[in-house]
Amino acid sequence: MRTNTALTIYNKYYDPDEQEEVYQRFVLSAVEWEDRKDSNVLASGGDKAANQAVIYIPFAVGNPYYEKAKVWLALADKSANFTLQINDLVVKGNVLDELDEDFTPSDLLKKYDDVLRITSVDTFDMGSFSMRHWKVGAK
Repeated sequence: MRTNTALTIYNKYYDPDEQEEVYQRFVLSAVEWEDRKDSNVLASGGDKAANQAVIYIPFAVGNPYYEKAKVWLALADKSANFTLQINDLVVKGNVLDELDEDFTPSDLLKKYDDVLRITSVDTFDMGSFSMRHWKVGAK
């Protein structure tokens, strides 16, 4: 699989110590990101952006660090792993910003062009190892 960019994932979870929802950032070095820029015409006559992406994550890149959602949520130290959950944030490229009270998801949207929420995750774990991947839909 040919790849064209890095991917930054912000996994959201509830931290009982902080008693709030927090985000854990994880960067994958090589994924295939395919943009789909679109516009929906509203009945009121306006336009609404309908930007979407399909992201292919090769097992060869993500598998050593990937955990299913329930396993990842149970980890005491989540920083060395990632998961793929609906509504988690993804950003095209290697983003160094951490999400916290000083830099929020709204700030992330203002600073970067390609910030989307995961809407679907499909696992393709058949065939040779080089063919196996996750297909992630985001908008």
